[in-house]
Amino acid sequence: MNRIVHVVVYLMFVNFLSIVSGSVNGQVEVVNAVWVMNEGGSMETPSVGVYDPIEATFTQVMAFEEAEFTTDVIIADGAAFAAADNMIYRFDLDTYEVEASVEMDGVRKLAYYDGLIYATRGEYDSETWGSVEFESYFVWFNAETLLWEGELPATEGVGFDSEDLVIKNGVAYIAINNGFTWGDEVGLLGVYDIESGEYTEHDLGEEGKNTVHLRVTENEVLMVNNTDWSATSLSRVELPSLGAAEALVTTVAVSGVASGCNAASLIGDELVFQIVGEMGMRKASVSDLTPSPEMWGPATDVYYSMEVSPLNADVYATVTNFVDAGEVQILDVTGTLISSFQAGSIPGGMAFDVRTVVGMTHLDMSEGRVVGEFDLMGRVWAQGNKGIKIETMSDQTTRVSYVAE
Repeated sequence: MNRIVHVVVYLMFVNFLSIVSGSVNGQVEVVNAVWVMNEGGSMETPSVGVYDPIEATFTQVMAFEEAEFTTDVIIADGAAFAAADNMIYRFDLDTYEVEASVEMDGVRKLAYYDGLIYATRGEYDSETWGSVEFESYFVWFNAETLLWEGELPATEGVGFDSEDLVIKNGVAYIAINNGFTWGDEVGLLGVYDIESGEYTEHDLGEEGKNTVHLRVTENEVLMVNNTDWSATSLSRVELPSLGAAEALVTTVAVSGVASGCNAASLIGDELVFQIVGEMGMRKASVSDLTPSPEMWGPATDVYYSMEVSPLNADVYATVTNFVDAGEVQILDVTGTLISSFQAGSIPGGMAFDVRTVVGMTHLDMSEGRVVGEFDLMGRVWAQGNKGIKIETMSDQTTRVSYVAE
């Protein structure tokens, strides 16, 4: 494995990754680490940890002793940002030290844009059995210092508990659900133009209430809704900010089944989403929400959280019993298990630390016998794989090639 790490550090990327001998400068992106939030539980303190995909090891970075749960983690601005209960933290990606922090009651999801960290919020009030009323449900901070920079007042914009958040091309897309007030959930898509300050809202309809997942493509916003927790619906919203002539909302019911707080993601041209008690995940077309008759992946587990690697499309999906056992599974695009690792009792939010490896000097192009073949993650090369292949030779040298077909 040490030999593989050495080669990855000196990979080159020239034109179509053609390999030449001698001294060459180039670059290639690799997943350096995966940050994972552990929501904790009755028997464990919430925490954040880091998975090393090369060494296949998981290290806890910080336990949030004062927190009851965690909600999100993102990688941006050369740092990791974690949301835990009523705090946001900025971590150094290499030393894992806390570089800044800020208190924010009810913090839910995070997003980065142009030097600022944006956050949604929502919180349960144990006295009223409803939602805590905030003056703002959409707030932003300086990414370096986490000092408060601004907010969208509830009287002018987002007026209820909010959950998922995506910022694309300077526009923030916000899932508004009022999810902490039982029986009074709403289903709204908030759209905030960061440059102009213009805010618009789109009603998802009676069956589109209580959104928990929001994804944005080049052409539409896709949402998975919990409704009244006894059923599920999917929403697709076309918007001028995504190239549509006018806004168009489509919501379709998935009757008789509940998605709860389970996983959902975009895989290829399909929206995949987990139903409570079902093994495998249901699929629907991104373009029109038509359901697929086939399930995604081998029917082996119920997934709680899911993220797709931005480099190789591997899927990182978490499994938990919500008490004392959880793991993160790494699957290929078809849902076939590649490997797994332990990451606390309730592994939730995940983020990829992608690095650009620059430069290579004197890679030895030996003609010795091949004794091992690996991909960039250090996994054994399988027939049919595409991309960068690393071969270890019998004379202890290494050869790198790019497999296109």
